[in-house]
Amino acid sequence: MAAQRFATEDLDFTKFAHLVATAIIQYKGNYSLTSPPTFPIDTLPFYHDYSAAASFTQQLRSLATEEHPVDVPHNVTTRMFITASLNDLSCTDDSCYFGDSKIATSLNNISWVDPSVDVLQAYYRNISGVYTADFPDFPPVMFNFTGDDLPSSLTEAAEGTAVKVLDYNETVEIVFQGTNLLEGSEYHPMHMHGYSFYVVGLGLGNFDNETDPKVYNLVDPPKVNTFGVPKRGWVAIRFRADNPGVWFWHCHIDRHMSWGMNTAFIVKNGDSEETSMRPPPSYMPPCIDSKDNSYDEIDQTLKK
Repeated sequence: MAAQRFATEDLDFTKFAHLVATAIIQYKGNYSLTSPPTFPIDTLPFYHDYSAAASFTQQLRSLATEEHPVDVPHNVTTRMFITASLNDLSCTDDSCYFGDSKIATSLNNISWVDPSVDVLQAYYRNISGVYTADFPDFPPVMFNFTGDDLPSSLTEAAEGTAVKVLDYNETVEIVFQGTNLLEGSEYHPMHMHGYSFYVVGLGLGNFDNETDPKVYNLVDPPKVNTFGVPKRGWVAIRFRADNPGVWFWHCHIDRHMSWGMNTAFIVKNGDSEETSMRPPPSYMPPCIDSKDNSYDEIDQTLKK
């Protein structure tokens, strides 16, 4: 088995390891090779071969068998359209190293700000002023998301700790749309904590609300907790909000996450104890700064 990195950044950015990862898989049982394994150095796609990656991704399917059933929500109660963008963020306090703005990322033009109190604790204990429950279902402005030479007026993001609140058992469809703001379109592996979701559609270009849903795969779509928003493209997912709690959404490219491409879903409790959030444990281990404490000191603290 061989694999190499897939990258969607601009071709000018090539300063990363281009090594091929390899592994040998040995099967048990009555199996023999028809020929010895060979190193596929001439058959692997180019690291920037976006067509090959898109072709492979579009072939992913669930088993959709009696042992592995598929339960795609058909009657959607909540629809969201979320743009994933590279942005500018103004520095009003002269905190930027260069100029009066810095690079940021956003979802629906909101660049996430980590609060001083975690959202889970604030929600559970009803602490006000930590977050706002007004994450928008749609971007503030509709434009040619995947176009070239987009106006700079579109690049300015707003900072916030905005979350989306869902009732228990709501059926949700989200279309993530990648944008080319700042000529920064690339693949965004979006990850949701607490859930797996069905990827019912994906494509290149701008999502068309009239035609694209007609070709959704509602029969055997893959069920995952992470899936990529294509470079200059879109992905549509569906899930049922049946796991109450506070769940973080974020791009799994670390720099995009640290720049603000995050939000959270709060899923309310259901009508029973089994469909409600569990209370916190009687003792919550404190946060410990590992760089100032040895492993033994941390271990002893957590055991108290």
